[in-house]
Amino acid sequence: MVTSSKHDDENKDPLKQAIWQDAALIAALQKLDSQTQVNQPTQAEPSQEKPFWLWGSALAASIIVAVVGVMQLSSEVTPEASSLVAAQQYFATEATDITLSDGSEVALNTHTNLQFNENDKARQATLSKGEAYFSVKRDEHRPFTINTGNATISVLGTAFNIDKTLRETTIDVFHGKVAVTTPDNAQRIELVKGQRARVHNNHIIVSTFKAQQPDWQLGWLDLENVTINDAIFQLNRYTDKPLVLSNVDANLRVSGRFKTADVLGAASLIAQLNQLELNQYNDSIVLSADPKLEFK
Repeated sequence: MVTSSKHDDENKDPLKQAIWQDAALIAALQKLDSQTQVNQPTQAEPSQEKPFWLWGSALAASIIVAVVGVMQLSSEVTPEASSLVAAQQYFATEATDITLSDGSEVALNTHTNLQFNENDKARQATLSKGEAYFSVKRDEHRPFTINTGNATISVLGTAFNIDKTLRETTIDVFHGKVAVTTPDNAQRIELVKGQRARVHNNHIIVSTFKAQQPDWQLGWLDLENVTINDAIFQLNRYTDKPLVLSNVDANLRVSGRFKTADVLGAASLIAQLNQLELNQYNDSIVLSADPKLEFK
């Protein structure tokens, strides 16, 4: 009676009625019922067979629970669509032109590392090493940001060059406008065409320039009162035989315009100007203090 009452109650449920009215389901249940009877062991003790509608009802109830469970699972745990559009990473061993996934074009100087990712709200690049000239595709809804570790550069669409050296970042704007921010957010400056910003120790120094394209693309390296360590660091971008300093005063400053295709010539000139010795070895070029000039 209880089973029959349960069955009657089930027939009042619209979803369960729909299941019981499914001819394919009924046929499958009947087939399964006949197979169960045939496959029963001959030596097994006889057991009272459950009416077809009883275990069929249980199976139908299981199907109902499964259907409801799937619907609840979908509404509760389906994650929102990922906003990540693309992620790219570049390690340039020589000067290379690339196109980012958003359509922006970048000219990478030799020995430059760049990472880029974008989503539906923003575009972000990280220049962890080297120098790059950016021509950013304009997108007012998705700002383009470049992080160099000691500076953050934000743009909508413009052309500019970023040079990350040992201790500072230099930004040259060739078209449009960019904003430069220090890591501590204490200083933020907007640059326009023809302006240069040098970021060092959470401080921004702005000057002007007249070049129409980055010097490195023309085969030149301009050094303006940089430390000798920084000068060697930048020159080493353009040679397979690295320059090495040995017992050289770290306070020496270097200024000048050097050909990137002639690193040995640049090193020789720096050595002459600073009274240093230059020695070539199979694996390096060493600049060292002239022992004759050392204080005794």
